[in-house]
Amino acid sequence: MTKVCLPAGTDVAEMALFDVDALPKSFPRDMEDFDQLIASARLIRIPTGGDGGYLLHLFVDEQIPADMRRYCLSEDTLTGDFYTSGGRIAFGGMESAFTGFKPNPNIRTDGLIEPGSYAYTAYRTEFPDELVEQAMRVERTTSERWIGRAPPLVGLALFMTVVALGVAQQFVTAGLTLVGSVAVVKSLLRLPAYRTLAARRDEAQLAFPSVVMELKKLGKVNA
Repeated sequence: MTKVCLPAGTDVAEMALFDVDALPKSFPRDMEDFDQLIASARLIRIPTGGDGGYLLHLFVDEQIPADMRRYCLSEDTLTGDFYTSGGRIAFGGMESAFTGFKPNPNIRTDGLIEPGSYAYTAYRTEFPDELVEQAMRVERTTSERWIGRAPPLVGLALFMTVVALGVAQQFVTAGLTLVGSVAVVKSLLRLPAYRTLAARRDEAQLAFPSVVMELKKLGKVNA
């Protein structure tokens, strides 16, 4: 039994889970060229309705836990078969479904499962805002809370200063302040303490998948 967590994203409003070993060398000119991969159960198309980042939790030969299943939507459930010849799979935007894709963790993440044929069921999820907000409160001390809020607050204050200078037609000063503002915010984002908080937020975010999928093994590939 395996749980695989695969973060990725898309610029074409459509994600996919695919068998890496079945991909073409270059991206097809026409999306219909993917029909053969879909027909041979080597690619599962997952429409999203929008660009952005998405997270897949893949449960291989195990049921979705009850505390996760309660947030899975029954509408638009996807079902079918999936086959991987070597166990190398990937979750990513449809634009990444070719072997020549330049690695980009914001668009595609690869993983490993046991080779073979599977039946899949995929659900979109919907988590209560308050649950997500609570999990994202990763600050443990007063100083960490200040550090976490500093970049946006400082950035906003400096932006308002730039606007005020512009209204006063002090354009040179406004320009210099804008350049300085960018430098200040970047320096805050590079602070080790801020990076630690950002890493905790990223880890907390992994508990809230956009898509949850069960893969139930149907057979194995002969060695």
